[in-house]
This record gives sequence, C-alpha cells and structure tokens, in this order.
Amino acid sequence: MTQLMLPFISPGVTNINHIVSVWDSEGLWTYFFGIHPIYSHKSDDQRMFRLTIANLIESGACRQIEVISAFGISKTCVIRAQRKLRKYGSEEFFIDRRGSRTGGTVLTPKVLERAQSLLDNGLTRKEVAEELQVKYDTLGKAINDGRLKDTFISKCPNTKSERTIIDEKAADGLGTGCTRVVERVFAAFGDNSGASIEFSTCLDVPKGGVLCALPALVSNGLLEGAEQFLGTLKGYYKLYHILLLLAFMALCRIKTVEQIRGYA
Repeated sequence: MTQLMLPFISPGVTNINHIVSVWDSEGLWTYFFGIHPIYSHKSDDQRMFRLTIANLIESGACRQIEVISAFGISKTCVIRAQRKLRKYGSEEFFIDRRGSRTGGTVLTPKVLERAQSLLDNGLTRKEVAEELQVKYDTLGKAINDGRLKDTFISKCPNTKSERTIIDEKAADGLGTGCTRVVERVFAAFGDNSGASIEFSTCLDVPKGGVLCALPALVSNGLLEGAEQFLGTLKGYYKLYHILLLLAFMALCRIKTVEQIRGYA
C-alpha cells in the first residue's frame, strides 16, 4: 500500500545542506537556494512537498540522504517521488488516482445519504443494511472505499475486522498499523520519553488470554531492576516494551521475532 510522507521540521530555518534550506513561517514552507527563494508551499501540502523534494534531488541541489535527514522521511518515499517525476512529470503529483466511486446501481447518492444518516444515529452496519434492504457486504465496501463513514466503530469495542481496517488506514501515514503518529514523530527527533501503554476495549482478540498473565509477570519481577542491569532505550519503544513483548512471545510459543508478523 502506498504510504504518505509525513515531513516534520521545527519552526524557523532548517538547513538541508550548506546551500539549500527551508524556512517554516506559520505553516508556510519556503525553500532557499542560497539567499534566493525557489519553492514555497503549505506545511500540510503533501503533493507540493513530494514534487519539491523530487525537483531538488533531480536538479542536483540536494542528495537523497540530506532530504531524508532534514525531514525525517523514509528513503522509499523519496525514491517514489523521484520516479514519478522522471516518468510522468510534475502534473502526475496532482492527479487523484484513488478511483473512489460516487454512484452505483444499488447505493445511489440518495441511498448513500440515507445510509450515512442511519450510521450517524448509532445504528450498526447490519441494522443499516437491513433497513435499506441491501447486502451487508455492499454496505461494507462503501465504508471501506470512503463513500460512507462508520461512526459506530468509535462508539463500541473494536472487532478484529474493524481493527484491520483501522490498521490499513494507518498504513497510509507512516507504515503498517502505525497509529499514534504524533508520538512517533516526536520520538524520532528525541523529544519523547517513550510511549505509554494504552489498553482499549476490544472483541475477539487472538491469543488475548496471555494478557491475563501480565499481573503475574510484573509481580514476579520481570521489570524489576531491568534498566539497572540492561540499560535504557531512547525512542518510541522503551525497555519494558521489549521485555513484555518477549514474555508474551514465550507464552504464545513464538520462537523468533520475525514470526511476530503472522500474529495480530
């Protein structure tokens, strides 16, 4: 899935290299070549940002590593922007290729309006489908492709399928299942003392029973003196995150870290 870039710079002037710099003035980014302004866009304008960094690299004004370090973005995102500029030109950055649908033989605009009203009033997907006499899967497709917004998800415990949708949407930002974006960005720049552990009400959690062992693990001293003997970690994940993960891996009979990819 294509990932959006999330650039981040502090207010003021940020040097990309000894010649090129970018100035953030109240959400407006202006790029300078020496003392001459060459590009400008709003800080949240992702398309202009991708086009600008691609132009800077392709023109030889900057190197990939300099752009990656200055904005805290991935190398993959930079390469993708360069490839798009080389192959299609600057116009390609402003073409919306998501292909969202606005009509259909079943969910017409009038039916979609009625469905959204029912969802906003707290009805479940099943109840809405029955009320409108449409298939449940048809309604689900409209929600997944953005024609409808399911407000019920935020009002009840998440199910496995709903969490999958949430993780897929999160992948558009920084990567698969990458939620709590603000904390991750600050951690990347050393401004975060570590993410706090947050529990949310969920249904049908695979191997969720291992969470019942958490009080026993803590009371038996799993985390006691950990930083004293093992040192500390800087960033989004802290030492106690790693120790708890390894403990849960042992309980779930997961033998290698690579195998975690196959578990929710």
